[in-house]
Amino acid sequence: PPSYSSPIDTMKFAIISFAVLLRILVGFQPHSGQDDYQGPKGRPSPHKYGGDYEAQRHWMEITYHLPISEWYWHSLEYWGLDYPPLTAYVSWVCGFVAHNVGSLHDKMMLENDSDDSDTTDSDNVCQTDDDVECILDDDAESIQSTSEKEQQIDEQRGGLKAIKDLVALHSSRFGYEDALGKMYMRFTVLLLDLLVYMSAVIAIAKRLIDTKSSVQKESSSSNSIVTTSDWFLLTALTQPALLLIDHGHFQYNTTSLGLALWSFYFMTQTSFVGCVIGSVLFSLALNFKQMELYHAPAVFAYLLGRCFCNENNTKHQQSSGMNFFGKFCALGVSVILTFAVLWLPFAIYPRASLSTKFHLGGIGQVLKRLFPFQRGLFEDKVANIWFSLSVKPLSIRSRISPDLLPLAALLLTLVMILPACFLLYRVGQRSTKYTPKKNLEFLLWGSVSTSLAFFLASFQVHEKGILISLAPLSLLALDAPGFVMWLSTVATWSLWPLLVIDRLCEAYVCCLVIFLCINAMARPTQLSGEVTFLRSNLATVAAVLSLAAMLCLHLAEWRLVPPSHLPDLFPVLWSLLGCGLFCISYLATIWAMSMKYNTTSSKLNTHSRQRSHSSGTGWRKFFFLSYFGIVATLGEAFSPSTHQTIHRGVSYCSSLSAGKESDYFIPNSDHLERARVLLPWEEQSKKDSQPVLNLNLSAKNSDRLPLADGLDDDAVAASDETNTTPCSWEDGKVWRETEQALVALGILVKNDSDNESKELTREVIIDKVPQLLRLPTDQIVESASFFVGNSTEESPKLKVRCN
Repeated sequence: PPSYSSPIDTMKFAIISFAVLLRILVGFQPHSGQDDYQGPKGRPSPHKYGGDYEAQRHWMEITYHLPISEWYWHSLEYWGLDYPPLTAYVSWVCGFVAHNVGSLHDKMMLENDSDDSDTTDSDNVCQTDDDVECILDDDAESIQSTSEKEQQIDEQRGGLKAIKDLVALHSSRFGYEDALGKMYMRFTVLLLDLLVYMSAVIAIAKRLIDTKSSVQKESSSSNSIVTTSDWFLLTALTQPALLLIDHGHFQYNTTSLGLALWSFYFMTQTSFVGCVIGSVLFSLALNFKQMELYHAPAVFAYLLGRCFCNENNTKHQQSSGMNFFGKFCALGVSVILTFAVLWLPFAIYPRASLSTKFHLGGIGQVLKRLFPFQRGLFEDKVANIWFSLSVKPLSIRSRISPDLLPLAALLLTLVMILPACFLLYRVGQRSTKYTPKKNLEFLLWGSVSTSLAFFLASFQVHEKGILISLAPLSLLALDAPGFVMWLSTVATWSLWPLLVIDRLCEAYVCCLVIFLCINAMARPTQLSGEVTFLRSNLATVAAVLSLAAMLCLHLAEWRLVPPSHLPDLFPVLWSLLGCGLFCISYLATIWAMSMKYNTTSSKLNTHSRQRSHSSGTGWRKFFFLSYFGIVATLGEAFSPSTHQTIHRGVSYCSSLSAGKESDYFIPNSDHLERARVLLPWEEQSKKDSQPVLNLNLSAKNSDRLPLADGLDDDAVAASDETNTTPCSWEDGKVWRETEQALVALGILVKNDSDNESKELTREVIIDKVPQLLRLPTDQIVESASFFVGNSTEESPKLKVRCN
């Protein structure tokens, strides 16, 4: 691989070029509503034409030619503008460029007309005395020249004039699909994708991967050309669902998603200034597409935790309060100013029918267009909970009042986003104890979880909403490569009914095959940060079975004809299976976040500031009990050690109720596994306690040698059975008693601030001698007391050694 100190990274340039080429190739496929095709069973609407492509083109038309006061009012029945203001401004820029570039054609035509008129005036001079005949000849020639010019203009409609006609007011509606106009529209998507989304992916990849160490490690272990960094970029930039929807179906999702990723990048920096910059960028993403609300709870929870984070380690309560107030105000001002700049023009420039110069009716109209509650609970057949509950015989929409459905969707969404938001708040509160890389990983996991919750439970969802989860998911390939590949495949598969209508079947197959080949052939064999349970055997089996079910549905749709009374059988089955798989994915993200949080926290000597028993302990206990109840319901679907995790989680809830969160230690799976290894003296003691064969007795009447006196087979069997029972020390209670005793003896320090060398902290002792977790407290205290009693004044503390 080339040197990473060089100004140009050849491999990275090749990857970006490949990603751009793939997008261009997808762009040659049909777009949504091309030729007003609405699917095999669809019929063209007399009031509309096409689909999302025509909507985006129409928005360029009205934003450029109409005043801002008419943008969200004009011709609403024909693809009325229903995206936030930043989308409208970007549409105006695209319309401005299209109109002015197309106007170059008019300038060239005027120059040609002036040259032709000069030539005609000099050459066409009447030489006869009959003025009437001369006039008739001149008229004939002018008519002929005009018709020739019109023919030339018609032949040049594929030139620059086609770009101007693309955004012509009113005349471009109902089917203007010139080839050059399509190329311009595709180019705008590609340019914004490259500038916003791809740049964000590259920046995040640099943070998540130590490029130099990765290259050195992999070059020393193998001769592979593709490094972890290269594979990571390939996976993120070839996300098949994003390619098919933005560059095939035609939308600008990568612009809002790129702004969101950039905001994640800045929010997770060490300095709080990055949080302010990130809040501005996320506000821009939210004002480009309202579906970025799916990420908003995760962002709010993390930033709220950052406000409570004591970066200066001040212990004075008044200083901490001022610190929180200053941070919260900085974030609030940045968000309010961003929204004000984008939204105030709609109040400052009201419609001509309004007499006042400043009117909030314009802002109200924008809000009505952004949140059309009158459309219903969901749109078409989407793979979420509400559609699944609406299928007969459940038919939830006929059992619940339509007025209550939005409230029910809101409550269910709030319940589902609560676990991820709580964990992100805790991460933000302790952000200084984590590296920017760890903060970014947590925020990516949380955004995937909340967006899945919104997709499954919120109001007015359509099938393309799953893209909001896929952008941050693609950047978690180092944590869970198998899960990223599986969920990306499921999400793309769930879009199949839409892609059939768009006639993107071939592009669907090609993009999926390319993505799977990249993951299968270029994926590194070892990833240190991978979440353990997501690569377990049970998870692998579940993934294979789900992929088999998806393939079977494809084959069934291809070979079978649905009954006449069930014409939508396969789209409904698609949505039901997709909903089930997305629910499993949501639970997997919650589980991964909690395991990652526990594992990361156990490696740090984190001590939370003291809280009173009444400061939120009750709801935190309720959350953890509810969470581990969900885990208990899942059983061992993801991990064979589920019962141990539940037991430790319930013990943790007990410590929360007693106000001992900062003093409670939860052993992770690595600690438990190493603690079970016997010490040398334990192995010798085990050998000494083994029964001795009684060789004095004759073995003639038996086919085996008898055991020594006092031991029988039942006793041995009972001892073996006792050894296989779960240990009671795994919940950390034994170590808590031992730790308190060692602190009392002065051997173990309780806080990091009391120990500058950091040799005798709890984490160091457990890491060196994990067997202390299970050894009896009395035995450890007796041995420790002996050493402390014989120690000198010069070395009063016991040195821990792993011998």
